[in-house]
Amino acid sequence: MNAPEHFPFSVRPLPYPANSLSPWLDARTLKIHHDGHYTAYVKKLNDILKNYPQYQNLPLEALILKQAFLPPEIRTDIKINAGGAFNHQLYFSSIIHPSKGKITCSFEKIVCDNFGSMQNLINNLKEAAKAVFGSGYAYLASDMSGKMHIIMLKNQETPIEQRLNPLLPIDMWEHAYYLQFQYHRDRYINNFCKVINWKEVEKNYYS
Repeated sequence: MNAPEHFPFSVRPLPYPANSLSPWLDARTLKIHHDGHYTAYVKKLNDILKNYPQYQNLPLEALILKQAFLPPEIRTDIKINAGGAFNHQLYFSSIIHPSKGKITCSFEKIVCDNFGSMQNLINNLKEAAKAVFGSGYAYLASDMSGKMHIIMLKNQETPIEQRLNPLLPIDMWEHAYYLQFQYHRDRYINNFCKVINWKEVEKNYYS
């Protein structure tokens, strides 16, 4: 297993060509989302930490978990930017062309044990995403027993703060969809659910 990443954090490249998810998610939106918004969170996080060497050996997950112990003057900025970097890393790795991200039989059984069927999971995810008010995420996560949960989070909160294992985020910030879908959030949500990388979700479940 690779050592956890720490300061200076790097922007992970898209794990696929930006145009490979079209027509579900278009290349222009993906590139702006990745090269603009995600990159900005990583840059701001590094800018903060360069003046605090005592925290430079902490990976993203530890920075998120240890927010309460950080100096007050950087606590909020670390929460926003570490959370933003983490959520975006997971978001971009959680989608792929539908032909490459199909769920395995063994993991589908786990999903069905939790939600009754794959369709129930998808329906519940869609409803949670539609219910996110303003900026935030609908997240599939699991607890220490392996039970799956669907939660809604504001801004750049993460399931880590609730001691849950993050599996799959649906980014409901406007920058994730507005260029392509404008105010038609339901179309974005439907298209997102068609390009979920279930192999990555399964890997996250067992991590």
